[in-house]
Amino acid sequence: MFAKAIFVIFVLYLLDHLITFLYCKLQVHKDKKYGNLMSDKPQYTNAEVMSYRFPKKQIKALFHLYKGWIRYKLNLLGRVPCHTYRNWILKHVYLMKIYKKVVIYGGFEICFPWKIEIGEGTIIGDECKLDGRNGLKIGKNVNFSTGAWVWTEQHDINDAMFGSNNSGGSVEIEDYAWISSRSVILPHNTIGKGAVVVAGAVVTKSVPAYTIVGGVPAKIIGQRSHTLKYEFPGIHEAFWLERIVEYV
Repeated sequence: MFAKAIFVIFVLYLLDHLITFLYCKLQVHKDKKYGNLMSDKPQYTNAEVMSYRFPKKQIKALFHLYKGWIRYKLNLLGRVPCHTYRNWILKHVYLMKIYKKVVIYGGFEICFPWKIEIGEGTIIGDECKLDGRNGLKIGKNVNFSTGAWVWTEQHDINDAMFGSNNSGGSVEIEDYAWISSRSVILPHNTIGKGAVVVAGAVVTKSVPAYTIVGGVPAKIIGQRSHTLKYEFPGIHEAFWLERIVEYV
């Protein structure tokens, strides 16, 4: 009896991941059809996007319910104490574009992972928030310190219905950038190659390459060397609460 129960749970687990994979594939297809993921200017109007509806209200309600279930599962995934498992699920079930030697520590909160790309050798620290709703592209050998946040969507404070309008937009973080602890990057911004966002900074405008920005709102406070050539090797500890200190 116990063995049957374990078998049933395992089958349901696989079925749920299959449904999640198909849901993400559908979202990718819809995004390709109705706009460029990494563009701040959608190719289609809101009315055209809203016309992409399911034939029955019940089916639409079911998808809305499953969307909430996916968000809950992603929250739980960030607390699973196995780095390899987390990365595999993000890449193969949620269709996040994750390249070689990427390290994503635990405690993360990820929104719309199928719209996020993370380049080779990049490290995402503990408790980071990555919002992919309007497209998030992270380059190679980028370092996110603990608790860094990236948002690609926000409300328009002057909109009568508190909508987004053009307030949301993609974010790109180029190679060798360092996003330090508790910093916040808002939509429509690019963090240039080798740039540093210091702890606690709030980025409201794009950051030029090899500059150091800090403050609220973030302003240029220094310059960084142009001779960067380090490559993170993808070394990580097995469990999410531990952080690697040295790179070999």
